[in-house]
Amino acid sequence: MRNNLFLIGAINLCLSASAYALSPDAFTELEYHVNTGVGKTLPYAADKQTDAFKKAFNFINLNDDISVKLVTYIDTADRAFKADNIQIRVREDVTKPRKSKITVKLRAANPEDFGEISHYKKAEIDFTDGKAAYSVSYDVPYSPADIDVKKVDIERVFHTLKNNEAVWKIVGPVYESNKEKLQQTLVMRTHGWEGSLKDSRYENLEIDFQLWTPYYRKPRVTFTEFSFKGHVNDKSYLEEAYNYLSEEVNKVNMPSENNGSKTSETFKMSKGFN
Repeated sequence: MRNNLFLIGAINLCLSASAYALSPDAFTELEYHVNTGVGKTLPYAADKQTDAFKKAFNFINLNDDISVKLVTYIDTADRAFKADNIQIRVREDVTKPRKSKITVKLRAANPEDFGEISHYKKAEIDFTDGKAAYSVSYDVPYSPADIDVKKVDIERVFHTLKNNEAVWKIVGPVYESNKEKLQQTLVMRTHGWEGSLKDSRYENLEIDFQLWTPYYRKPRVTFTEFSFKGHVNDKSYLEEAYNYLSEEVNKVNMPSENNGSKTSETFKMSKGFN
């Protein structure tokens, strides 16, 4: 009887903690990326669309309203967080400051590799060039008045994260072991526009175009891509749209010089990281 009571108590404890090992079914969000170049149709760090750009990519209608964000990442020189498959991003939404947030993202090759985690914002599969990448994210809001993305107060960032119990369980041990060695990457600026494909089959699908450049323009590198999101229930429709978008971008024939992960490339461009 005593053993039975112990077993029941253990089960109830697990249920109340809302912790579980992730299954493939947990990944309900899908995001698709199509890298592209823009040639001379857009100037470096363009903050508005040109007629040449609109003509070259005439299969899509993008709104003229721009969204501007500033992004930086935090880790040690030897990438202690990366070693635990953790990424920490501080992103200021310049256009809508109240939407600024610190994102803690976990990555793994397979859903089962995430182990026991809970209370996350989203579990997502990213598709780029047909390859799938699994991630689980936590978003913690912050005020740009408290944290300056261009010169991050790292202690304040982690003080903010500590208020989220699920997040702190993930980042706390690495932080406590490395807090004297943490530093930020260079700051990246993103200019983005939203729109839709002109093809009536996909006109209800929101398409984003993003242009990433270093905030201080050094090194002089540009990343550009189209992307869109959706729910796993619409996967066949999303894949159809992805194939169509990829074909149209290939027809434009402006290959990107920078096709790698923007996060990885940001660390590579940043001084002081291995």
